[in-house]
Parts: sequence; structure tokens; C-alpha cells
Amino acid sequence: EYKSYLSTSMTYDDSDISVVAPEDQKTLAELSRSLVEQAAKVQQQKEDTPYFQKSEILEGIETWQPEQVYQQAINWVGEEMQEHLLDSFLNSTHEIAGLVDIHKFFEYLGNRGLMPYSDIRLRPFLEQLASCETTSSRLYKSNLPTYLPKDVFKKCIQENDTIMRAIKGEFIIEDFHILASQLEELFEECRKEEGGKKTTYIPSLEEVDSNKWAMSICTIDGQTFSCGDSTDLITLQSVTKPLFYAMCLDELGDDVVHSKVGKEPSGHGFDRINLDFRNLPHNPLINTGAITLASLYKNDIPMYERFKHLIKSYNAVSEGSLDPLRFNNTIYLSERDSGHRNYAIGHYLKSKGCLNDATNLTNTLELYFQLCSIESTIQSAAVIAATLANGGQNVFTEKQVLSERAVQNTLSIMYSCGMYDYSGEWAFEIGIPAKSGVSGILILVIPDVMGMALWSPPLDVYGNSVRAVKFAEKLVKAYSKNQKQNILHPFSNKRHQVTAEHNFLARNYKGPRSHHTLTSDLSPLGAMNYTGSRSYHTLPSHLCSAGLKLLRRLRR
Repeated sequence: EYKSYLSTSMTYDDSDISVVAPEDQKTLAELSRSLVEQAAKVQQQKEDTPYFQKSEILEGIETWQPEQVYQQAINWVGEEMQEHLLDSFLNSTHEIAGLVDIHKFFEYLGNRGLMPYSDIRLRPFLEQLASCETTSSRLYKSNLPTYLPKDVFKKCIQENDTIMRAIKGEFIIEDFHILASQLEELFEECRKEEGGKKTTYIPSLEEVDSNKWAMSICTIDGQTFSCGDSTDLITLQSVTKPLFYAMCLDELGDDVVHSKVGKEPSGHGFDRINLDFRNLPHNPLINTGAITLASLYKNDIPMYERFKHLIKSYNAVSEGSLDPLRFNNTIYLSERDSGHRNYAIGHYLKSKGCLNDATNLTNTLELYFQLCSIESTIQSAAVIAATLANGGQNVFTEKQVLSERAVQNTLSIMYSCGMYDYSGEWAFEIGIPAKSGVSGILILVIPDVMGMALWSPPLDVYGNSVRAVKFAEKLVKAYSKNQKQNILHPFSNKRHQVTAEHNFLARNYKGPRSHHTLTSDLSPLGAMNYTGSRSYHTLPSHLCSAGLKLLRRLRR
């Protein structure tokens, strides 16, 4: 109760110092005293608390800052609460005569969206298990014990923050197995979707089987699920462009990038040879924009070092996935040999002064072709989308690989320009930042929740995957039935306690991300009115204007 009230009543001034509104101070003070008094009683009763401290524990709490009160209470009772939680958890689910069934525990982690054998965050835990001395047999194809004494097992899991958060229910999607089941149903429905044609201007892509169909999701807590042909290697094509744009923003700054590239949808095909009224490429996600950025990216170092830095940065974004990103030389050669239109675009940009006089056009186009020839599995693509959803922080390594400012701008561009000349319709009907590629890949980013990747080679007239677009339409329809209870809705400070029997995605999530609550606003899914506490949630005002909301409301 205290934590909930604290998160809604506190704001921060320019110095990041917490400020509590006058009308909230009395209630917060009462809650503070109640919380600490209860916690202090536990502390006073502990045998290892020195006698002389027992009478001093509550001294001066009137002067404590709200965060100090909460943190002190957590410090006092945290150990006892964690012991009780673990005992209850193991006794009710996994303990048999004092032994913990490791296989059943791994099944539990799987239902929470964790992959015990491949999640890099669980490697220390697996190493601890393997080193434990036990008389029980070992699990098939591993060196892990089948059973462990409860006290030994508790020690192993208490040292792993990811596992403890799973047990405490602190993941962004607690009932993850329900999400996986429902998404798999939608996935199988879309498998029946016919129509579309594979791309023909890149010969290597024309050879891919049209029946290939894959989906993968990854939440900001590293919960993953995949189905279909999710282990096939595919070239990311234009899906690399949002990342490249974000990297250029961090490398060069907003002013430099947008003095060369615009921010508007073009209204034309992705390879159209034209510029906006300022003689700039319309946006960084079409060929003219991406080639212009390629001319700026680390252009003062040799080509091999440029690409080395590029692939290293991309892998930092997807690190923790099962397969690293790599370079597909066959696709690269195919792109280069058939890229006559991109050569024409390069010369057009040069003639219009979009490229600097000193620009080496051959090297610029080489880097662009290399950019489009990076390949990965759909699982790795989902991790890329999740890193964008997580404000540029890799969900597995927790490294800040892209700045929040760059991600904010990237999501805005993806929302308005990410689906070629279908982008306006997509923003209106779907309303989720996305980027497609002519290999049939599509990534979707739900900020502060998860990333999703889809792949099916047949494309519609706009160059987007037919099945992937249909899946997104079904996704929105399925989770927009209750406008008040939907994770795909814009975030706000209004709170709802929603359980799995409602829309499991619409939970008022518990745990450290207490501010991640969901809206009850009547505005439709596509409004994108993110108002989370971190900057990358707040997309530019043109995405959530009153006029747009009114038009959509009238349309309903």
C-alpha cells in the first residue's frame, strides 16, 4: 500500500529530488510511520539485534525521506519475507520429502518465459547446480542433479536475481504461458493466409520457401517464446535501418542527422527516387535516407573497420539471443549485383547535394548493401525489438547499448514511417511502432513491455509480409475487445487490478516496475499516448493529438 501510494504521489524536480504534494504529505507520513513501526517490531524481535539498538530503531523516522522509510522497511523484513516466500513456493510445488525436483523447477521457469539451458543470466545458477554433490542421478544430456536437498537448492536460487524475480512474480508478464498459448493460436490461424509474392529484385530472396512462417517474442524481462520456423536464418534487410538510425543519432547527434534526413513519411515506395521540399530524403527508413546515413557513419576510418564496428554494435543490441547476428555474403553479392536502382539513388543524392563532396559513393553503397545483408534468426530479431522496447537497454545483459533519446526518436519514426507507403494505414489501424523488410520479416515494439518478430516471405503490394500484417491485425483485434484492460493500450497513471481470467496482458504489473500501469482512457489502441516515467515513453505530440483521437473515436 505504501509503495503504491509513494509511486503515485511523488514527483521529481529538476535536481531529481523527490517532492511530495502538500495534500499527500499527511497520508504519506501516516503510512510511513505505520510501515516502519511494523517492520521495526520484526527487527526488534530478531535475536541477533543488539539490545542497545532495540530502543533506538524508531528514533528520528519523522525526518526521514519517503524513500528512506521504504528502503529501511525492506531491509529489515526482506530476509524474513524471502525465506518465507521460498519455503512456501518449494513446499507447494517442487519439494518431495525434503528434495527439490530440478526437472519440475525448470518446467516452472519455462512457464514463466525463461529458458534455463540457454538464458545467459541463469548460467551461474546452472554451474552451481552442476557442482553440487548429491547421490541422485543426473538429468539426461546434462550434468545437473535430478534432485537436491531443499536447503542446498535454496542457497543456489537465492543468489540469482532473475530466478528470484520469477518466483516473486515481478516479471512484466506474470502469466506468460497464457500469453504464449494465445499467441500461438493466432499464429496458426494466420498460417492459412494465402496471397502475396516473394520479392523478385533480389534473386537470392526469390529462392526462399513461401511456406516459411515464424514468430518470436521477447519481453523486457527476457521472457521468450517462439514457434514455427524460428531457427531459420533470414536476412534482416530494412529491419536494420531503425537500429542504424539510432546508432547514427548516438554517434552524430540529432542535429547532424536531421540536417541531412527528414522525419516524414514519403507516401511513396521505399526505393522511390525523390526528395522532400527541402531536398532531403523524407526519413531514415527508406533507401534514400539510409544511403545518406551510410555516407555519414564513421566515414573517416577504413571500410573493414566501419563494418566491424557496425556488426559489433548490432550484436550488442541482440546479445543474449540464441544466435548472433552475422553477415550473409550470398545476399550481399546478390544485392550488389542487382542493386541498379540503389546505384541510381546514390548518384541522384550526390547530384542534389545530399551527400558531402568528399563522400566516396562506392564505399557508401557498399556499406548500405552490407547493412541489408545482415542475417539472424527470428528469435534474435525479437531480442532487438525487446531492447528497443526497453529504452535501449539490452534485456539480457542490462547494458545501455542505445541512448533513451535515440530510442524515443527511433520509435517515433517506426510508428509513422516503418511500413513503407502503408505506414499511415498501419498507424491508424494497428498503432504499434514497427518495421518491415522485403525478406518478409516484421518487428513490432510495444514500449516497456515486449518486442515481437514475425517472418513469412510472400509480400503485399507495399512490400510487407502478408501473414505478418494479418497477424498484427488479429493481435490488435484480440486484445482490444476490452479497451480498459489491454497492454497494447497507451500507458497512464490510472491503475487496474486485472487477473488472468480477464485479459492476461492487461495486468497492473507488480514488482519494481510499479509505474508500468495501463490505461482506462477510451482512446483507441493506435493513439500511442505513452506517459511512462522514462523519456522514451513520451512520443511526439503528433502521435496523440486531440484531433486524431476525435477522428478515431468518431470512426468507432
